[in-house]
Amino acid sequence: MPSGKGKKRSNRIVLNVGGVRHETFLSTLKTIPDTRLCNLGEHHTTVARSPEYDTSKEEYFFDRHPGVFAQILNFYRTGRLHCPSDVCGPLFEEELGFWGIDEEQVETCCWENYKQHKEKQEKLKNFKLPGFEEDPEDPFLSKDSGLLRT
Repeated sequence: MPSGKGKKRSNRIVLNVGGVRHETFLSTLKTIPDTRLCNLGEHHTTVARSPEYDTSKEEYFFDRHPGVFAQILNFYRTGRLHCPSDVCGPLFEEELGFWGIDEEQVETCCWENYKQHKEKQEKLKNFKLPGFEEDPEDPFLSKDSGLLRT
């Protein structure tokens, strides 16, 4: 029969994200359904663990942004998703996508700051430099170069 201490340990999971170790309860990961962490929590004890699991260290390793992950894990704990002010919008959006979290979960206090990057990207998409025209023969002035937008 497992000791009380061993039983408590089996209810926890260690996530190493970008070299920063986070320890939480399996039940915490199951609070936001249909996400990468929820799936991880549901299948943690099965034989077919994810390839991110390091058996020698008894932890999962993800080579992702540790600062953003702290906010994501806090979202599982509190139900409130905040965007770190020192992280640009596209990076935060990419991390949300990786973890399977809908950007509409971002709290209203952070939403204005977060959505500014989408507006800037849309403006840049339609930006044309005055005096420059697209030239398919010139690798620097073609649409495919990424330097000119039409």
